Order: sequence, then structure tokens, then C-alpha cells
Amino acid sequence: MEEAKEDIVTLVDEDGNEHEFAVIDIIEVDEKEYALLLPAESEGDAEDSEDVLVLRFEDDSLVMIEDENEFNRVVQYLEELGEQVES
Repeated sequence: MEEAKEDIVTLVDEDGNEHEFAVIDIIEVDEKEYALLLPAESEGDAEDSEDVLVLRFEDDSLVMIEDENEFNRVVQYLEELGEQVES
């Protein structure tokens, strides 16, 4: 059986430090795509949703969600998705 290979992305913070993240899912909300990222060092602890970073795809880049309403729509979608999984 083949093991699924996770995509790893490297993000650079404002101080120039590199951080690796595993792409745990890509979702679409209101015709925009978002990447759900988990710090690579936390991969074994995926249940801790506090560590999940949500970034929007824009052109060929990942960008922070700066609009509060947009962020709230994405969070609401994820909460609804979580409720469906639990049912």
C-alpha cells in the first residue's frame, strides 16, 4: 500500500525566518480557495485546531486573510464541515 505524501510549504515570516507547514486540506468558500496549514513540527497533533493556519490562494501565492468578514465566513464553513463529520 502506498503512503500518501503530504505537501509541505515553507513560509517566511517578517523577520526572515523560515517555517515549514503541512498542507492538510484545500477548501473553497465563496469561489475562493484556502489552504489549511499545520506547522510541520505539530503534524502528529492534528486535533489541536489552535495551530491550524488558514491562508487564501491569490495568484500563485498564499496570503493572510485580512478582511474580518471573509475570515468569519471561512471559520463558519469549517465549523459546519466539522459538524457534518461528527454526525
